[in-house]
Amino acid sequence: MERKDLLIGIIQPGGFLATESGKILLTERYEEPGQGSEGIPLEIAPEDIGKMAFAKGNLSKKVLYGAKIVEILSPVTGGLINSLADKGIVSLEEIREQLSKLESEDPEGRGQRKKCALVIGHKKTSPGAVNAKTGVHEFGFNEGLALRIEGKATKTEVQRIYRRTYKELPGDINQYNPDFTVSLHCNAFNKRASGTEVLYYHKSQKGKVIAEILQQALVEHLQLPDRGVKPKSSEDRGGYLLRYTKAPCVIAESFFIDNNKDLARAQEELEGLAGAFANALDTISLIM
Repeated sequence: MERKDLLIGIIQPGGFLATESGKILLTERYEEPGQGSEGIPLEIAPEDIGKMAFAKGNLSKKVLYGAKIVEILSPVTGGLINSLADKGIVSLEEIREQLSKLESEDPEGRGQRKKCALVIGHKKTSPGAVNAKTGVHEFGFNEGLALRIEGKATKTEVQRIYRRTYKELPGDINQYNPDFTVSLHCNAFNKRASGTEVLYYHKSQKGKVIAEILQQALVEHLQLPDRGVKPKSSEDRGGYLLRYTKAPCVIAESFFIDNNKDLARAQEELEGLAGAFANALDTISLIM
């Protein structure tokens, strides 16, 4: 029997998957007419109990026959998705429907990687805000960060974008035709302000969802004050980029670069910060 159903949920003892519609038994046995036995539960490694996973098979009532675990999400990605569902930003059912659509359009999975334009804020000749004590500036920090993100994202095709001029930047991004855009920046104010925020275009619901995912990932890693996600119009600072990119776009202001403590926190585990970004991008790719 052709396996066509794709489910998302939390793996539980006994071969069950806890989904939004209830517990589903996973079994390797294919359903056969006239047989009442549900078959032997799918064997699950003990270390995978409690993790979020995608399971594929043929669903009948509360049993997924011919079941296979097609992917087990990392704790970070699974946690992000669970939190988004708890907040009502996106539902597990919406994610399942999106993945099922991708499966039907591309069953071998060759074209499922979403494209992210990763913009490095500012440029070498105009490097943006700077930390007076260390001399670290926005462009230099974010270029190094972008290189690390690019190497860590596994479900997202990441393309670094460099600014020629601010006016030309939306057009340059649009030529790449990404599914979404993330622009890397750092805040600066009075050397005391601290925290993380992500900006999105005020009319873009997808932009807001992307901003929420990034904000949560960055706050959880950096443990700096949560300044929230902030809607911007085309008249606001940064709004030109947010408005004129064709795909949803957000601006990540991870920390205040002129605040010595903020900068030190970002630098002390740069690989971890890149990993937080990469996990967020991969989560975005799953639900877009």
